Amino acid sequence: MIEFSLGQISKIVDGILEGNESSIITDLAEIQHAKEGHLTFLGNPKYRKYLSVTKATAILVPKDFSGSYKNLIRVENPNLAFSLMISRFRPGPPLPTPGIHKTACIAESAKLGRNIYIGPNVVIEDKAVIENSVSIFANSYIGAETQIKSETVIRPNVTIYHSCQIGSNVLIHSGVVVGSDGFGFVRTKKSIKKIPQAGCVVIEDDVEIGANCSIDRGTLGDTVISKGTKLDSLVQIAHNVKIGEYCFIAAQSGIAGSSTIEDGVTIAGQVGIAGHLKIGAGAIIAGQSGVTKDVPRGTIVFGYPAQEQNKARREIASIRSIPDIKAKLKEIEKIIKRLK
Repeated sequence: MIEFSLGQISKIVDGILEGNESSIITDLAEIQHAKEGHLTFLGNPKYRKYLSVTKATAILVPKDFSGSYKNLIRVENPNLAFSLMISRFRPGPPLPTPGIHKTACIAESAKLGRNIYIGPNVVIEDKAVIENSVSIFANSYIGAETQIKSETVIRPNVTIYHSCQIGSNVLIHSGVVVGSDGFGFVRTKKSIKKIPQAGCVVIEDDVEIGANCSIDRGTLGDTVISKGTKLDSLVQIAHNVKIGEYCFIAAQSGIAGSSTIEDGVTIAGQVGIAGHLKIGAGAIIAGQSGVTKDVPRGTIVFGYPAQEQNKARREIASIRSIPDIKAKLKEIEKIIKRLK
């Protein structure tokens, strides 16, 4: 059984312990479900109501936390500290032992690095390059001349088309398609003609791509996902989109062709972004918003069409007041009729 003392935990998370450093933690839990022997955390103020009922042995709290509890560990970021402890108490399954499964189909011209794992029924096409310590799980497909750099993990049933570039320490979950044709067509009088999609996809280091995402290749230039960006499941990235470093994009969002997302942008769930737009660095787009024009850096927008949050809130408040206004107008009409 895995266990740590509070003294050990406070060192791991670089925290300040207020309590008994000898107390033993045997597991982790959410604050509302925690029991004796559990470590929990208080990251969101709305969960503060559970302080009076939780049975946790210790709680990770922000450094400026003003309450009290039998054992507290004050940290800079409780969410980050708790995630560090999750990796200690519940480490995920280890990567498989390096080796190439007998059912894998690998082109003779492909180049394979050291300490790689290639699972059952994997296909690796001509002149693909797989660098050191890459793991490619069952039924995945790696197209011709694609390059995958070191320490990257490709989960089962991933398709990476030809000539794509995947950086180091990238994690691509099941069902992802990288490098499919962008949605490029031209209408003629009698038909619709396809525009060849001759660009590539570049995914830089430390990117994570959630299950069943689709990332289209560029028409001529590249579709780019820059260092450290995280995509949730079911995200669509169209051709020639450029996504900056350390962005968050939540599930069911879609970004149309040739839009640019600058560094540090947060895009919540079910957001749609039209083509050829620029989303400035540090902007936040709230869930289910429809973005139809550029968003300045550092701006928070929501709604459809998406606009600056304070303006959107005033408009929503005004719309919600319409029934009351109508009722007052009817009363005024009645008064006027009586006066007549």
